Amino acid sequence: MERIFEGCLLVTDMDGTLLDRDKKISLENREAIERFVAQGGLFTIATGRIAVSARPYVEQLPVGAPAILYNGAVIYDFAQGERTWSKNLPASAKEVVERVIRRFPGIGVEVYETTNDYPTIAQNNEITLRHQQIESVPFQKADRLELVPEPWIKVLFAWEPERIDEVSAAVGELTGDADVLWVRSDDKYLELLSSGASKGHALERLMQQLGISRDRCLAMGDHLNDLEMIRRAGVGVAVANAHPELLGAAVHCCKHHEEHAVADAIGWWEAQLRSAISKP
Repeated sequence: MERIFEGCLLVTDMDGTLLDRDKKISLENREAIERFVAQGGLFTIATGRIAVSARPYVEQLPVGAPAILYNGAVIYDFAQGERTWSKNLPASAKEVVERVIRRFPGIGVEVYETTNDYPTIAQNNEITLRHQQIESVPFQKADRLELVPEPWIKVLFAWEPERIDEVSAAVGELTGDADVLWVRSDDKYLELLSSGASKGHALERLMQQLGISRDRCLAMGDHLNDLEMIRRAGVGVAVANAHPELLGAAVHCCKHHEEHAVADAIGWWEAQLRSAISKP
Protein backbone atom coordinates (compact mmCIF):
# COMPACT_ATOMS: atom_id res chain seq x y z
CA MET A 1 0.00 0.00 0.00
CA GLU A 2 1.19 3.53 -0.82
CA ARG A 3 2.57 5.22 2.31
CA ILE A 4 1.40 8.78 1.72
CA PHE A 5 1.34 9.45 5.49
CA GLU A 6 4.88 8.27 6.20
CA GLY A 7 6.37 10.52 8.91
CA CYS A 8 2.99 12.06 9.79
CA LEU A 9 1.39 12.28 13.23
CA LEU A 10 -2.36 12.67 13.75
CA VAL A 11 -3.48 13.71 17.23
CA THR A 12 -7.18 14.05 17.99
CA ASP A 13 -9.20 15.21 20.96
CA MET A 14 -11.82 12.70 22.05
CA ASP A 15 -15.06 14.19 23.42
CA GLY A 16 -16.71 16.45 20.87
CA THR A 17 -14.19 15.50 18.19
CA LEU A 18 -13.46 11.78 17.77
CA LEU A 19 -16.51 10.58 19.71
CA ASP A 20 -20.14 11.11 18.79
CA ARG A 21 -22.80 12.31 21.22
CA ASP A 22 -23.16 8.75 22.56
CA LYS A 23 -19.43 8.61 23.33
CA LYS A 24 -18.87 6.08 20.52
CA ILE A 25 -16.26 5.88 17.74
CA SER A 26 -18.05 5.64 14.39
CA LEU A 27 -17.14 2.92 11.93
CA GLU A 28 -16.20 5.64 9.43
CA ASN A 29 -13.73 7.23 11.85
CA ARG A 30 -12.19 3.91 12.84
CA GLU A 31 -11.73 2.73 9.26
CA ALA A 32 -10.19 6.06 8.22
CA ILE A 33 -7.73 5.93 11.13
CA GLU A 34 -6.79 2.35 10.22
CA ARG A 35 -6.19 3.44 6.62
CA PHE A 36 -4.11 6.40 7.84
CA VAL A 37 -1.89 4.07 9.88
CA ALA A 38 -1.66 1.51 7.06
CA GLN A 39 -0.39 4.32 4.84
CA GLY A 40 2.48 5.07 7.22
CA GLY A 41 0.96 7.48 9.77
CA LEU A 42 1.23 7.55 13.56
CA PHE A 43 -2.04 8.05 15.43
CA THR A 44 -2.79 9.01 19.03
CA ILE A 45 -5.26 10.91 21.23
CA ALA A 46 -5.11 14.06 23.35
CA THR A 47 -7.75 14.25 26.05
CA GLY A 48 -8.62 15.53 29.49
CA ARG A 49 -9.43 11.95 30.46
CA ILE A 50 -7.25 9.76 32.65
CA ALA A 51 -5.65 6.52 31.45
CA VAL A 52 -8.31 4.16 32.82
CA SER A 53 -11.08 6.20 31.17
CA ALA A 54 -9.30 6.50 27.81
CA ARG A 55 -8.10 2.87 27.62
CA PRO A 56 -11.35 1.31 26.29
CA TYR A 57 -11.18 3.69 23.30
CA VAL A 58 -7.45 3.18 22.76
CA GLU A 59 -8.05 -0.57 22.57
CA GLN A 60 -10.43 0.00 19.62
CA LEU A 61 -7.87 1.98 17.61
CA PRO A 62 -4.37 1.55 16.13
CA VAL A 63 -2.72 3.93 18.61
CA GLY A 64 0.97 3.90 17.71
CA ALA A 65 2.31 6.74 19.83
CA PRO A 66 2.03 7.83 23.47
CA ALA A 67 -1.20 9.64 24.32
CA ILE A 68 -1.67 13.09 25.83
CA LEU A 69 -3.86 12.77 28.94
CA TYR A 70 -5.07 15.03 31.79
CA ASN A 71 -5.41 17.90 29.27
CA GLY A 72 -1.66 17.97 28.70
CA ALA A 73 -0.25 17.28 32.17
CA VAL A 74 0.65 13.67 31.28
CA ILE A 75 2.06 11.82 28.28
CA TYR A 76 1.18 8.15 28.65
CA ASP A 77 2.42 5.11 26.72
CA PHE A 78 -0.46 2.62 26.64
CA ALA A 79 1.74 -0.04 25.07
CA GLN A 80 4.12 0.05 28.04
CA GLY A 81 1.48 1.01 30.63
CA GLU A 82 3.46 3.95 31.99
CA ARG A 83 3.81 7.71 31.97
CA THR A 84 6.68 8.96 29.84
CA TRP A 85 6.28 12.54 31.11
CA SER A 86 4.13 14.44 33.58
CA LYS A 87 3.95 17.84 35.23
CA ASN A 88 2.35 18.18 38.64
CA LEU A 89 0.61 21.19 40.08
CA PRO A 90 2.73 23.28 42.46
CA ALA A 91 1.95 23.07 46.18
CA SER A 92 0.50 26.59 45.99
CA ALA A 93 -2.37 25.24 43.87
CA LYS A 94 -4.04 23.97 47.03
CA GLU A 95 -4.50 27.55 48.22
CA VAL A 96 -6.03 28.43 44.86
CA VAL A 97 -8.56 25.61 45.21
CA GLU A 98 -9.40 26.71 48.75
CA ARG A 99 -10.05 30.25 47.52
CA VAL A 100 -12.34 28.94 44.77
CA ILE A 101 -14.36 26.87 47.27
CA ARG A 102 -14.70 29.77 49.71
CA ARG A 103 -15.90 32.14 47.01
CA PHE A 104 -18.09 29.62 45.14
CA PRO A 105 -19.31 27.13 47.78
CA GLY A 106 -21.64 25.25 45.38
CA ILE A 107 -18.92 24.35 42.90
CA GLY A 108 -17.97 20.72 42.22
CA VAL A 109 -14.30 19.86 42.73
CA GLU A 110 -12.45 16.79 41.40
CA VAL A 111 -8.78 16.33 42.34
CA TYR A 112 -6.49 14.15 40.23
CA GLU A 113 -3.53 12.90 42.27
CA THR A 114 -0.22 11.44 41.15
CA THR A 115 -0.49 8.38 43.41
CA ASN A 116 -4.07 7.39 42.56
CA ASP A 117 -5.37 6.17 39.21
CA TYR A 118 -8.83 7.56 39.99
CA PRO A 119 -10.07 11.08 40.73
CA THR A 120 -11.04 12.18 44.22
CA ILE A 121 -14.24 14.15 44.75
CA ALA A 122 -13.45 16.94 47.19
CA GLN A 123 -16.87 18.55 46.69
CA ASN A 124 -19.86 17.10 44.85
CA ASN A 125 -22.66 18.73 42.87
CA GLU A 126 -25.02 17.66 40.07
CA ILE A 127 -22.36 18.19 37.39
CA THR A 128 -19.69 16.08 39.12
CA LEU A 129 -22.27 13.33 39.68
CA ARG A 130 -23.05 13.38 35.95
CA HIS A 131 -19.33 13.40 35.14
CA GLN A 132 -18.85 10.25 37.21
CA GLN A 133 -21.53 8.51 35.15
CA ILE A 134 -19.89 9.59 31.89
CA GLU A 135 -16.38 8.52 32.90
CA SER A 136 -17.54 5.15 34.31
CA VAL A 137 -14.59 4.89 36.70
CA PRO A 138 -14.63 4.50 40.50
CA PHE A 139 -14.22 8.03 41.85
CA GLN A 140 -12.92 8.34 45.42
CA LYS A 141 -14.52 10.65 48.02
CA ALA A 142 -12.77 12.94 50.50
CA ASP A 143 -14.67 14.70 53.28
CA ARG A 144 -12.27 17.64 53.16
CA LEU A 145 -9.72 18.99 50.69
CA GLU A 146 -7.00 18.56 53.33
CA LEU A 147 -7.50 14.80 53.18
CA VAL A 148 -6.61 14.53 49.48
CA PRO A 149 -2.98 13.32 49.23
CA GLU A 150 -0.52 15.55 47.37
CA PRO A 151 1.02 16.13 44.86
CA TRP A 152 -1.81 16.72 42.39
CA ILE A 153 -1.78 16.56 38.60
CA LYS A 154 -4.87 18.68 37.94
CA VAL A 155 -8.10 19.92 39.52
CA LEU A 156 -11.40 19.99 37.65
CA PHE A 157 -14.11 22.45 38.69
CA ALA A 158 -17.63 21.56 37.54
CA TRP A 159 -20.83 23.62 37.60
CA GLU A 160 -23.61 24.92 35.42
CA PRO A 161 -22.19 26.87 32.42
CA GLU A 162 -23.30 30.30 33.63
CA ARG A 163 -21.74 29.67 37.05
CA ILE A 164 -18.49 28.41 35.53
CA ASP A 165 -18.49 31.62 33.48
CA GLU A 166 -18.44 33.52 36.79
CA VAL A 167 -15.53 31.46 38.06
CA SER A 168 -13.63 31.98 34.80
CA ALA A 169 -14.08 35.73 35.12
CA ALA A 170 -12.51 35.64 38.59
CA VAL A 171 -9.43 33.48 37.92
CA GLY A 172 -7.07 36.46 38.09
CA GLU A 173 -8.06 37.14 41.69
CA LEU A 174 -8.21 33.46 42.60
CA THR A 175 -4.76 32.55 41.24
CA GLY A 176 -2.61 34.85 43.36
CA ASP A 177 1.09 34.06 42.87
CA ALA A 178 0.57 30.39 41.99
CA ASP A 179 2.29 29.24 38.78
CA VAL A 180 -0.78 27.62 37.27
CA LEU A 181 -2.76 27.45 34.05
CA TRP A 182 -6.56 27.57 33.69
CA VAL A 183 -8.26 25.83 30.75
CA ARG A 184 -11.93 25.62 29.82
CA SER A 185 -12.44 22.04 28.65
CA ASP A 186 -16.24 22.17 28.35
CA ASP A 187 -19.00 24.67 28.98
CA LYS A 188 -19.43 22.98 32.39
CA TYR A 189 -15.75 22.37 33.27
CA LEU A 190 -12.85 24.63 34.21
CA GLU A 191 -9.53 22.94 34.92
CA LEU A 192 -6.45 23.94 36.89
CA LEU A 193 -3.09 22.68 35.59
CA SER A 194 0.53 23.52 36.18
CA SER A 195 1.90 26.27 33.98
CA GLY A 196 3.35 24.70 30.84
CA ALA A 197 1.07 21.66 31.02
CA SER A 198 -1.40 22.41 28.21
CA LYS A 199 -2.15 20.01 25.36
CA GLY A 200 -0.04 22.31 23.21
CA HIS A 201 3.02 21.98 25.44
CA ALA A 202 2.57 18.22 25.59
CA LEU A 203 2.22 18.01 21.81
CA GLU A 204 5.53 19.85 21.31
CA ARG A 205 7.21 17.43 23.68
CA LEU A 206 5.61 14.44 21.94
CA MET A 207 6.72 15.62 18.48
CA GLN A 208 10.25 15.95 19.84
CA GLN A 209 10.13 12.45 21.37
CA LEU A 210 8.93 10.94 18.10
CA GLY A 211 11.11 13.01 15.77
CA ILE A 212 8.06 14.39 13.94
CA SER A 213 8.43 17.75 12.22
CA ARG A 214 5.79 20.36 12.98
CA ASP A 215 4.57 20.54 9.38
CA ARG A 216 3.86 16.78 9.44
CA CYS A 217 1.62 16.94 12.51
CA LEU A 218 -2.16 17.38 12.34
CA ALA A 219 -3.98 18.08 15.61
CA MET A 220 -7.73 18.49 15.88
CA GLY A 221 -10.18 19.49 18.58
CA ASP A 222 -13.35 21.31 19.57
CA HIS A 223 -12.89 23.35 22.76
CA LEU A 224 -10.59 25.90 24.37
CA ASN A 225 -8.41 23.24 25.98
CA ASP A 226 -7.46 22.26 22.40
CA LEU A 227 -6.52 25.78 21.34
CA GLU A 228 -2.79 25.64 22.13
CA MET A 229 -2.57 22.20 20.55
CA ILE A 230 -3.98 23.23 17.19
CA ARG A 231 -1.86 26.40 17.25
CA ARG A 232 1.35 24.44 17.81
CA ALA A 233 0.63 21.70 15.28
CA GLY A 234 1.66 22.41 11.73
CA VAL A 235 -1.87 21.53 10.62
CA GLY A 236 -4.44 22.68 13.19
CA VAL A 237 -7.99 21.47 12.46
CA ALA A 238 -11.21 22.48 14.20
CA VAL A 239 -14.41 20.47 13.96
CA ALA A 240 -17.50 22.31 12.74
CA ASN A 241 -18.95 22.27 16.27
CA ALA A 242 -15.82 23.88 17.73
CA HIS A 243 -15.63 26.95 19.94
CA PRO A 244 -15.34 30.14 17.83
CA GLU A 245 -11.75 30.75 18.99
CA LEU A 246 -10.70 27.38 17.61
CA LEU A 247 -12.47 28.02 14.34
CA GLY A 248 -10.55 31.28 14.05
CA ALA A 249 -7.17 29.72 14.85
CA ALA A 250 -7.45 26.58 12.73
CA VAL A 251 -5.82 26.01 9.36
CA HIS A 252 -8.85 23.97 8.33
CA CYS A 253 -12.39 23.34 9.55
CA CYS A 254 -13.73 19.81 9.03
CA LYS A 255 -17.15 18.28 9.57
CA HIS A 256 -19.17 18.17 12.81
CA HIS A 257 -18.20 15.47 15.31
CA GLU A 258 -21.54 13.78 14.59
CA GLU A 259 -20.51 13.49 10.92
CA HIS A 260 -17.29 11.45 11.26
CA ALA A 261 -15.01 14.48 11.68
CA VAL A 262 -11.75 12.51 11.97
CA ALA A 263 -12.43 10.63 8.74
CA ASP A 264 -13.19 13.94 7.04
CA ALA A 265 -9.94 15.49 8.30
CA ILE A 266 -7.88 12.50 7.15
CA GLY A 267 -9.44 12.66 3.69
CA TRP A 268 -8.72 16.37 3.43
CA TRP A 269 -5.11 15.96 4.63
CA GLU A 270 -4.47 13.18 2.14
CA ALA A 271 -5.73 15.42 -0.67
CA GLN A 272 -3.40 18.20 0.51
CA LEU A 273 -0.38 15.88 0.57
CA ARG A 274 -1.16 14.46 -2.86
CA SER A 275 -1.59 17.93 -4.28
CA ALA A 276 1.81 18.97 -2.89
CA ILE A 277 3.47 15.89 -4.43
CA SER A 278 1.93 16.52 -7.84
CA LYS A 279 3.13 20.11 -8.05
CA PRO A 280 6.19 20.54 -10.32
